[in-house]
Amino acid sequence: MLAAMFSGRHAVERDCDNCFFIDRDGTYFEHILNFLRDDTMPPVNVSQVVLTEALYYGIDDLVDILKSSPALFAEFVVRDNIRKKLVCYNYVKEELVRLARLEAEEDETIVSKVRLVTTKNQPIPRDLQFSKQAYKQYYRKFKTYDSFEKCYGKYYVHIPCEDVVGHPDDVMGQVAACIQHDLATSGYRCGHRNEGSYDDHKIRTVTWCDEEFHVCMSCHLFDFDWLAIDAT
Repeated sequence: MLAAMFSGRHAVERDCDNCFFIDRDGTYFEHILNFLRDDTMPPVNVSQVVLTEALYYGIDDLVDILKSSPALFAEFVVRDNIRKKLVCYNYVKEELVRLARLEAEEDETIVSKVRLVTTKNQPIPRDLQFSKQAYKQYYRKFKTYDSFEKCYGKYYVHIPCEDVVGHPDDVMGQVAACIQHDLATSGYRCGHRNEGSYDDHKIRTVTWCDEEFHVCMSCHLFDFDWLAIDAT
């Protein structure tokens, strides 16, 4: 970006002192210059803000080095890999917050509780439908509900298994922890716990016909403590 600005192909804005004007906070620009001069890296405690500046200026070498540094590797490599395991990650995070706020407004709660649920639709095999005994035996493994709301409560985010990269048993615990981290970074005080897929030793299932048999693959409960947010 800097090379393009001063290439002579563009009119560059100047301030009242006739100095070139770049609309950025100049606090960390010295670290950009030091890297361009002699590859000097910024101190660890300012790595993340310098990364933001490096992205703005398009300094790809500095961006790659900072993302691979111990201070930022977990955030920009490990957690980013986890986020990619959910096709609709940002939507899910925003929907959890929306429902938590809605519960606080509608139910006047201090702590909002929202469930993050993944299910797999497994239609009942047709060969079982011709035998009442086999049909009943199959059903005994499941605790069935006729709606998602009756199964998971009014405030829930539903994710079809197809939107998860990998098996939900292996993936969703990491995804839930990553969402909690991202929400905490945004200022929300929340926790989460794994509620599991079972209810009374049977697999929770939402069904209203043999073709719609949504078996619970994972269920995580998020708690939003609104007063804890105010206290900070």
